[in-house]
Formats: sequence, structure tokens, C-alpha cells
Amino acid sequence: MAEIRLPGLLTGIDTETLISQLMAVEQRSLNLYTQRQELWEGRKSALESLETKLSNLKTALGKLSDANQLRSFKTTTSDEDTLTAEASYNAYEGNHTVVINQLAAAERWVHTAGIEYPEDYVGEGTFIYSYNNKETSITTTATTTLEELAALINNDAENPGVTATLLYFNDMYHLVLNGNDAGTDYEVKINSSNIEVLQADSELTQDSDNATLSTKIIDLDQFDDSLGYLVGDERIHITGTTHDGTDVDLYMDVTDNTKLFHLIGEINDAFGDTATATLENGRIVLTDHTCDTSQMTLALSYDPGTGQTDLTFPAISRLTEGGTVFADLDGFAETDFIETQSAQDSQIRVDGYPPADWITRSSNTIENVIHGVTLHLHDTTDESGVQINLTRDIASVKEKITSMAEAYNLVVDFIKDNTGYDTAAKQAGTLMGDYIISIIKSQLLTPLISQTNGFVEDIDEYLMAGQIGLNLDIDGLLNFDTTVFDEAVANNYMAVLAVIGADKIGTSSSNVIEFYGASSNYTTAGTYDVQVTVTGGAISAAQIKLSTESTYRDATISSNIITGNSTFDENGDPVYPENGLQLSVDLSQEGTHTAVVRVKQGFTGAMEDLLNNVLKTSTGTIQIDQEHISDIIEGIKDKIEREESRLTRAEARLIARFARLESTLALLQNQMAALGFSD
Repeated sequence: MAEIRLPGLLTGIDTETLISQLMAVEQRSLNLYTQRQELWEGRKSALESLETKLSNLKTALGKLSDANQLRSFKTTTSDEDTLTAEASYNAYEGNHTVVINQLAAAERWVHTAGIEYPEDYVGEGTFIYSYNNKETSITTTATTTLEELAALINNDAENPGVTATLLYFNDMYHLVLNGNDAGTDYEVKINSSNIEVLQADSELTQDSDNATLSTKIIDLDQFDDSLGYLVGDERIHITGTTHDGTDVDLYMDVTDNTKLFHLIGEINDAFGDTATATLENGRIVLTDHTCDTSQMTLALSYDPGTGQTDLTFPAISRLTEGGTVFADLDGFAETDFIETQSAQDSQIRVDGYPPADWITRSSNTIENVIHGVTLHLHDTTDESGVQINLTRDIASVKEKITSMAEAYNLVVDFIKDNTGYDTAAKQAGTLMGDYIISIIKSQLLTPLISQTNGFVEDIDEYLMAGQIGLNLDIDGLLNFDTTVFDEAVANNYMAVLAVIGADKIGTSSSNVIEFYGASSNYTTAGTYDVQVTVTGGAISAAQIKLSTESTYRDATISSNIITGNSTFDENGDPVYPENGLQLSVDLSQEGTHTAVVRVKQGFTGAMEDLLNNVLKTSTGTIQIDQEHISDIIEGIKDKIEREESRLTRAEARLIARFARLESTLALLQNQMAALGFSD
């Protein structure tokens, strides 16, 4: 029902103003709620801005928190048109001379006779070729054209790496087979029949997943060391026959570091140039190099020597029988093609070595000759070669530190501006009194002014950020003194990088219990006490604790490796500091042994870990603070909504009340007029 308003029309009283004034009094609570909402929304906006600045600081810290990545090099060459290079963190300073005798090239075969038109039919049959010792066959029909044959080769799901094209020459179209890779390993062969392929009956696995070339033999699920450990005379026996029936008989020693990569290499050595062994989805595969019927066989067995370990290899059976499928596409036999470019390896000599020979690789990009350096060959050289210079890239480290300091100072300034009190304006900062912000500021400060975790005086050259030029001024801002930094780098370059970004690297005081590894994400940096008991060649007990703790915790034992307690809380965070810490034990040393293990982390990593916790999506302190403020804002909005509803009802009551007053006064005026009491 519509409101009836009589704003003084009958009585001359300004009831509209009266109602407005009365409602203004009623709205005091609403105004207070609105002010509180604006205050808390300002706090939430400030937190969002702080979160952005902390994220930027985290990004800057991430570029410093791995000392290996900080150890970068500037690489220059005397002739970049002939040779370029780049260095990784594990390279070494110095100069090198590279002589390039030959560039790697891909193989190319051309169909000599050719066909007059690409739309002409090639006929029905089977075309078989191999590349990098992987064979595939193409089946054509009576209506398959030359251009369709090229498309069948290119679109074949089993294509091992060959591109087919058409070359127009002398009024004929010629099929061209181009190898996609350079090097003698990538030969193209046109076969008269299929080749023999052997494959293991089952996969080699590690933790139930298919093993890879980098998997250690002792880590295979098929390796059993429950009764003992490697004693030094264990071997793998490789036996079999080649394509023509020649016997293969070779032994390979097994150590703690022997990998499947080494086993595949030994099989290839055993078969020479007659076959190629590979590891495919965990299975050992042996491919013959010669087509037609083959006598090739392969068997692997394990000799435990005087030890008590065991290794069970799957049987290796014939996957494809050689000579059972013939290439019968008329006019496309091997003799119908000519090799126009042979696959060849690149040939280089580095620093005069080898003096009478060449280092060969199947690519013009070479990574494993100069340690930590990748070479890109573009042309050949004379005997003087090209000079490569590797120098420390200190400038990039200083740039990263400068960026980190700037990002840190933006955070400090923002916190100061939003948590302080402006006496002139008599106004408190938006985040003043926020306990969480105070904690974050304090935690960020600690790694910059404290001794870095895991570093020890008289052992480590530098212990604190201040010793390499990073200091805080009276306002809490971070200053970077590049002169101090340069002096520290000149004194001990690696020690500077370590105090900045050591990433959970470790040392041990014992030769029996040695540092094996630590988790970048879960292990707490610091000093640990460890005690291990070895009985009968096996670990019978192992315990770990921080040196500052009084109680040891049991470690997980796996062969000669012990791992710290890996319990996580409901938020996915480690419960104990040694989570992910791994130590290796010499099982030949009987008795109880102790060690002090130091896990080192640079101050930037400590700050980054803090920010990881602060900025977690669901459980981070910033997120929790924001959710708390959001809850308060929602509560205030509910109160505002209820208050607005109450005010609406109050205004309606006032309007109705004054309307009745207007009506009553009007009635009285009419009655008085009727009785002669009018003016």
C-alpha cells in the first residue's frame, strides 16, 4: 500500500523536515557501521597491496636462493660466426681453444629414376626403411601416387625421424628421404626385408615405475639387497650371438653408482656395430643392423660374487623376426636410390687434445666436452681454432641483490607507512595494530641480521649478510655496499655465493655417516646430531635430532641410507625439522657411530621459505588475515542491512504518524470553523 504523505499541506507544518531531522538522529548507528566498513575495507586493500609487494620480494629472492644458479659465467668467443658457447653454473673460469675440422651433417637419399608427375601411381607394395636403427614399413596400393607416398612416410606414426620431399630435376620428380638429425648414429637405410628386434619380456622398474637410463642398478625393484650389500666383486654377465652367429660374452662390474645407462652401453659394446641396444619404457630392446634372417640373441644374468645380493633380469625374446616381411614396391629398392649426403659427426679438438685425432659428436651442439660449457658449431676453422673465454658474471649477481634490496625496502616502507601514526595529521596507519604484520616484519628482518643457518664460525668464511655488504640503516632499509661485496668476492667467491644462496647443502663430521641429500622444501637448515648402529652389515638403529633438541627421533632405514622423519601435518607442512634429510652409512663399519651434520641455507633461501608460508593460498598468514577481515566486513554488512531495514520501518512509522497528525489537525480546524471559531 502506498504511503500517504501530507507534508504540511493542511496545517502549514513542515513535517518533511521534521521527519528528515528525526531520521538523521536514527541513522547514527548506520553511519558508525558504514565508517567501520570503510575502515576494514581499507585494511583489506592494504593487505592486498602488501601481498603484492611480498610476492615481488619472493620473486627477487628466488633468483638468489640457489648458489649453483648464481655461479654464472660470461662466455665470449673470438669468432662468433664460427663458434658460440654458453656456460652453466658448474663450469670453470678459463680460456679454451677449439679447432673445428668437420660439422655434423644429416643423411639424404634420392630416388634416381624419378617419376614424371607427382600424381603418377607408384604401384602396390611394401617400402621398408630404417633410421637410427629403428625400422618402419609403408604399404601402398595400386592407386597410391608419388606425392601420397611422401605423405604416407611423413604422417606415419612410426616414422623414426625422416622427412620425405619431392625434388624436381630433369623433367622428373624424385623422392628424397632426409634424416632430421645429424651424425653417424642417424643413418638412413633402405631395406630389402625387415630386421630382427629382441625385447625384454617385462619392464625394469624403480618404485613400481618404469626405470630410466639414469636409474641405478641397486635402486631397481628387481635388485634384492635384503641379505647384504655390495662387496665389490658383483658383475652382470652379457651373453648372446650376433646376426651371423658370432658369440657375445662380456662381464660388467656393478657398483653403487652403476646405472642402466652403463648397462645399455656395455651391451652396445658387446655387439659392436652389429646391433643397437636401447631402453624403451623400462624394457631393454636390441635391434639388428642387418635385415633378413638373423641369429641374434641376448641374455643377461647377475653374478653376486662373494656377496649376498641378487638381481633378476627378465628374459629377452624375439619381438620381430627378421626376413619375414619383404620390400616389394617395384622401382623403390635400395639400388634405385643414391646417397647424396652422408651422415657424419662433427669433429673438434679442444686445447690441442687429442693431438692426433678428433673428438666426434653426432651434433653441432656439443655439451659434454668442456665441463659445464655448451658449444655451438657453425663452421670449420684452421689449425689455430677459435678462442673461448669464461669469466665470472659478478655483475648479474649484484643486479639481483640490488633488485632484492629494492623489493625489501618497498615492503618495509609500506609497512611503516601503514602501521605508524601521523602526528601531524593525527591519523593512525591503516594496518596499525595488526599483529600479523608485525610478525612478518620481524621474521623478514631476522635472516638479515642473524648468523645464517648451518654456517659455523672458523669453518665458514662468511656467516651473515652484513659481511658481504648488506646492512640495515636506522630506518630499517636495506643498503647494498658494492665495494664490500666486491672485496668479499675477491677474497672467497664460493663462500659469498654460499651465504647468499646455499640450498640445503650439507657436511658431516664422520666418514662413516655422510651427508647424502636434503629437501629444498622440507628440511630445516641447521646442525643435527646423528647416531647410527651397524650390526651384521646392516643398520639396526638410526636416530636424528637438531643439536638444540634434547630428544632423538627414529629415522627411516633403507639399505645404507637413513632418512629423517617425514611426517606432515594437516596443512602439508613438515612436523619435524629433519624431514627429507638423507645420510649414507658405511655398512662395513660395525658398531655405534655418531656424527654432527650441518645443513646450510643462505639467508635469501630462509627469507624465501618464510614468504612461501606467508603467501600460501589457503593457510598463509596473509590469507588468514584477509579472511578474518573479510569475515568482519561481512558481519558489518549484515548489521548495515539490518539497520537499513530498521530505518525503513522507522521512517514509515514517522510518516504515518505525521500523516495522522495532519489529518487530525485538519479535522479540528474544520470543526472550529463550523462553530464560528475561524480567523
